[in-house]
Amino acid sequence: MQINSIFVFQNKIGSNYISNHKQNINNEKSTFGLKMSESIKSDSISFTSKVRISSAEKLTKYATKLLEEHGLKENQKVHITGGSKYLPLMNALSAQSYKNGSGLVSYKVIEPEIEALKSKYNITETFDFEKKEISDLKTSNALFINLEDSVNHYKNAQLTKSEIKTELDKIRTVVPKSVQNLFKISPKEILKDALDMHEGQPLAIRCEREHLPFVEKIVDWAYSKNNTKLVNITIADDNRINMLKYAKESVLEEVPNVSRYMEQEFYNKDVAYLVLDGADPKRLDGIPSDRIVKNNKARNTLLAELYEKTISNVPWLVYYAPTTKSCANVYPEHKNPIDALKHAYKDANKINRIGHLSEHVEQLNYRAKRMNELIDNGFRTLHYVSVDSKTKLPDGKTDFKITMSPKSVFNATRMKMNKYGHEPLVNIPTEEVFTAPQADTAQGVISATMPLTLNGKIVKGIKFRFDKGKIIDIKADTNEEMLKSHIKSFENADRLGEVAIVAGSPIAKTGRLFNSTLLDENASCHLAIGNAYPDTIKDATKIEDYNQMKQYLKDLNINISATHNDFMVGGEGVNVFAINDKTGETIEVIKNDKFLL
Repeated sequence: MQINSIFVFQNKIGSNYISNHKQNINNEKSTFGLKMSESIKSDSISFTSKVRISSAEKLTKYATKLLEEHGLKENQKVHITGGSKYLPLMNALSAQSYKNGSGLVSYKVIEPEIEALKSKYNITETFDFEKKEISDLKTSNALFINLEDSVNHYKNAQLTKSEIKTELDKIRTVVPKSVQNLFKISPKEILKDALDMHEGQPLAIRCEREHLPFVEKIVDWAYSKNNTKLVNITIADDNRINMLKYAKESVLEEVPNVSRYMEQEFYNKDVAYLVLDGADPKRLDGIPSDRIVKNNKARNTLLAELYEKTISNVPWLVYYAPTTKSCANVYPEHKNPIDALKHAYKDANKINRIGHLSEHVEQLNYRAKRMNELIDNGFRTLHYVSVDSKTKLPDGKTDFKITMSPKSVFNATRMKMNKYGHEPLVNIPTEEVFTAPQADTAQGVISATMPLTLNGKIVKGIKFRFDKGKIIDIKADTNEEMLKSHIKSFENADRLGEVAIVAGSPIAKTGRLFNSTLLDENASCHLAIGNAYPDTIKDATKIEDYNQMKQYLKDLNINISATHNDFMVGGEGVNVFAINDKTGETIEVIKNDKFLL
């Protein structure tokens, strides 16, 4: 299955200010215990006679110097290791490496909080793919840069204490403990009740840096209560952003071997996979869409089989955990990001149904049962009709039909995985019951009722026209060309792979647009272009051979693609009917955002 620009400030200052500022710096103690007792000389790179060089510029200059000292060569891969306190410098090194024509850049970020937990529980185990990555890099003659604490890198870059803080604040917003406590996140509910982890099962977590306090709680619980030994944590950073912005075209299409190693090991070792969803929806703003699509296509195409095996057999969960970046535009009435986060945390407790998951699961199981009864009784076609908010009569924006296979099965919440015996909730929040349609049956026009977040960009005002299952016309108010390019780049992305029924969602009741596929798709009914989930077709997941399973799905006209993208079409303005194709009888399924069966 989700950036901050570096802001450069240049301030005009007078000679008296410079003199006073030097003295202030001499009196400061640097962050992380670094001593800055040496005075800054008048010919320092930090100052000209009138202009102060920004902290970002200092880091760039120092990163360039380090790369020169290490002798970076054209197309050479780069691997950077350092504590998280050095992330601003690591990001500068990454950007300059790509600008200088390097190959792929990779990070090993050491998180002190996680290392402390490992020490507390005497954890020494590591994943095999991490060792293989280093071996491959050495074989390819990669450049290794280790930012050791024995070298005072920030002092060498001539950053002051306040400048270090400025750069670190770009990486992570520090949320007060009292505010964090408003989010009633429960490690047991996430790992046991939702993810269905077994005793001692390995765990992988992907998250934002702002999630780190919650990750600490989750990992602590896994170590202490679940006897888990293997944990891998990936925290979003600017390295991929730098690649998309500055790397050579050839680098965009390169997928490192470690990606395959990791997916294969996660599959072989039954590694539970948790994603904390709270990315900045504007993360990829300003990056050309064709570069994003090219990179995603390369990765998705190469890893499609492994992805399919993993998501069908190994427990995974995407869990909503708001951040200051993810909720900034969702709560515009709060100008202070921490105030917005407070509101978001309180909403998240309701949206995630924290403490009430079991009752909610039962309700969704009932809906899935009723939808499957419709299919069994011959009501296999769904008809979507949009209505005017005042007259409640059809307005023509959506008039669309799609048919399920006799072997289509509506699933609710828990996904049954036979290989290792798991039944995880794969999304929280979850408000949907979903299945796979016959890919050649979509007919008519459909207008998305919410924007879609695609390739890190927001696509608004989507309108598709289908004929015999295929999209024959695409319109959008924003990022239309990117949407078209994405669909054109992936085989069968112009057909549908999922139909999902949603009604009465607490997300919709907030009246807010979250610009997050996880949340917005669970606010209303939705469809998905691209790949179908094999577990929504009877007997598909019993076929262990990937190619044989694909052929089984193809024979049933079930869509197979290297991409899967949900778009929303529901709410009070869209009614859904089920049609019996033999008798023509029609049954109301959803009206005024209420499930009627």
